Amino acid sequence: MIYFYCSKITLLIFVFYITGSFTIAENPMPAITDISSKPIWNATETDLIKRALLQNYDKFSRPAQHSKSTTVYLGLNVLHVDIDEHKSTFSIFCWTRFTWLDEKLKWNASDYGGVKIIRLADHEIWQPDVVVYNGADGNSIDHYGSTHSLVGNDGNVIWVPPSQFNVFCDLNFRYWPFDTQLCELKMGSWTYDGNQIDLQMSDGNSSEIELLISNTEWQLTKLRKVRKNIIYACCEEPYPHISYNFTVVRNSPTYRAIIVTPAFAIVFMTLSTFWLPSHAGEKILLNGCVAVINCLILMYLTHKIPPLRLHTPLVILFFTNNLYLACFSTIISVIVLHISRTKHNTNLPWFIKKLLTGWLGRILSLQISSQNLMSHRVNAEELKEHSSIVFDEHLGNDDHQMISSGSTKKNYQQDWLSFATAIDRLSFVLYTFIYVILAMMYSF
Repeated sequence: MIYFYCSKITLLIFVFYITGSFTIAENPMPAITDISSKPIWNATETDLIKRALLQNYDKFSRPAQHSKSTTVYLGLNVLHVDIDEHKSTFSIFCWTRFTWLDEKLKWNASDYGGVKIIRLADHEIWQPDVVVYNGADGNSIDHYGSTHSLVGNDGNVIWVPPSQFNVFCDLNFRYWPFDTQLCELKMGSWTYDGNQIDLQMSDGNSSEIELLISNTEWQLTKLRKVRKNIIYACCEEPYPHISYNFTVVRNSPTYRAIIVTPAFAIVFMTLSTFWLPSHAGEKILLNGCVAVINCLILMYLTHKIPPLRLHTPLVILFFTNNLYLACFSTIISVIVLHISRTKHNTNLPWFIKKLLTGWLGRILSLQISSQNLMSHRVNAEELKEHSSIVFDEHLGNDDHQMISSGSTKKNYQQDWLSFATAIDRLSFVLYTFIYVILAMMYSF
């Protein structure tokens, strides 16, 4: 009996123990519940605001009703500009300023210790998908740096990320290296039309230029902003975008020293060849040096300036024409040398000699004898009679005849030398006139 009662008591204790365990499992302690619903650290007012705002926040949804547009203000603070001539791209380094109203990010500052501004990361909230329309980075549209946004308790969001934009630019090297380039930056929403995102300029038509480095090749002289509404053929809604028109001027004294100085040297060397003596062989050597210098400069320019289909630079045209002039100057020098070094037994044609002994000879400061000039104009019968009389007078006097013959040949040679000098000086005048015309056409 005692064993039976002890067994029943043991069974009852076991049943009570099992029932109490189930009751504890089904009704957990309130302390555990409180610990799981609160962070283990001391939360600040900012933490509470972020938890309240971002707990059910969808950053991919536009923060406004579908029937109401979101006005986004866009501004640029330009810090640096650069141009890649061979790729025809224009680079802008700037601070981009976005401002918009997010109706889902509003709170009562008095409920959170008077906190009116919080900082949120760019990946935590909605941001307008404003991209560059004429970008040159291919499929990369990550123009902006990863920076935090300032969010006010009234829902106003300010986001100022550092940005770099690379755009295509129709470059014009006509006046290189003193050229001015006009490049455009187009920015607008990629997926939202104007009824959903109303893109506006943050500061009207004024420009913000704050160049960090002044010692650069390009100088930004003007920045003009224009807002446009475009209606495409596919859609009825307007798509606004903002165009930034940049005017940059190349400012490099190095190019002046590299291009302008050799240009003047080549011109003076080319003109100097015509003032050398007509029989001097250094004319060919000097013209050869001028041609070599022209070729070297043209080779340098081909590596520096990209070969564009339009707008051939004037500096290339100048050195190309100068190379042609050097070639023609070499041909003139060869003709002059041939006339000067050849022994002539005949006199100049009478019309050339008359011209050189007249006003042209006086202008060119030539020393040419006018002896026997009229003999070219008499007829053949008078010339024969004159020759017969001269022969009879000097018959039997061989020494006098040899002196007369030598003197005549000397006069012939002197006349031809004067003619060669006239060619040089006329070429100098012609080349001077050509260089003046080229300077007016290709003026830097």
